[in-house]
Amino acid sequence: MARRTNLTLLAALAAALITGVLSLWVGEDRAWLVTWIHGAAGFWAVLLIRWKLPIARRGLARRGPDAGASLVTAAVAIAMLLTGIAHALGAGDAGPVTMLGVHLALGVALVPLVLLHVRSHPQVPRRGDLTRAAFLRLAGIAVAAVAVKAAFEATVGTSRAATGSLRQARPAPTSWLDDSPPRVDLGEWRERLDGLPGRSVTCALDCTSGWYSVNRWAGVGLADVLGTLPPGTRSVVVRSHTGYSRRFDAAEVAGLLLATELDGAPLEADHGAPVRLVAPGRRGFWWVKWVSSVEPSSLPSWWQLPFPIS
Repeated sequence: MARRTNLTLLAALAAALITGVLSLWVGEDRAWLVTWIHGAAGFWAVLLIRWKLPIARRGLARRGPDAGASLVTAAVAIAMLLTGIAHALGAGDAGPVTMLGVHLALGVALVPLVLLHVRSHPQVPRRGDLTRAAFLRLAGIAVAAVAVKAAFEATVGTSRAATGSLRQARPAPTSWLDDSPPRVDLGEWRERLDGLPGRSVTCALDCTSGWYSVNRWAGVGLADVLGTLPPGTRSVVVRSHTGYSRRFDAAEVAGLLLATELDGAPLEADHGAPVRLVAPGRRGFWWVKWVSSVEPSSLPSWWQLPFPIS
């Protein structure tokens, strides 16, 4: 019983981790399913606490050398679950970061702790584990987790985006890693955009830190800036003055905008002035700020890290 409970809890945490990472990657068109599974996996883990507590008590009673590490792992896991629920309920910032930011940080910290815990407490599946009774119990917990998730969503309402982000009026002046606006020469972009047809789009900027806003962005289409792409172009690299960059498939270029205005006012430095990329349907870390160059490339769009590290 203890081994099955531990294996099931490990599976729930793994499902929550995988869908949590995916929820940062996918856009709103596919995010609802990923975030829904993520929430259900979290509630699945919560429901398993009922069976995990007696196991934990017995382990702590033995006062082994890794008892302290086990307590830290449990504390981080519980804090991660609580901050996830708090964010979903609309909790605001936790100091200098958002509640979702705290949730993500705890999730990252939990991974090595769980791996160390599994290493010191190996749980090897056995052929006899998946009995009829065990399967029915597992299915019952899974159904209960889905029911709890559905009830939770019905209670919370529709104030969140499909990604789980909370709505605000204007985008926050944040970036993926580097939030310091560089000193940029405005003249270069003014000359480059002068005479090109203006364009605007109203869309959602959905940040991975847990907020989104719907605003009107105006500027020039990236396709108009690039003109006819050279033969063999498979992607376009949009680079920032900070060195940050994202690579887009050539087929996406027509839907991208180089924005110089936000809600009818000139773009401010904190929001990416003089030029910021607007990528409708993409998460916030694709919206490159302080654009310095746009370059056609023969490399495919997937030739980059899923999440940038600079």
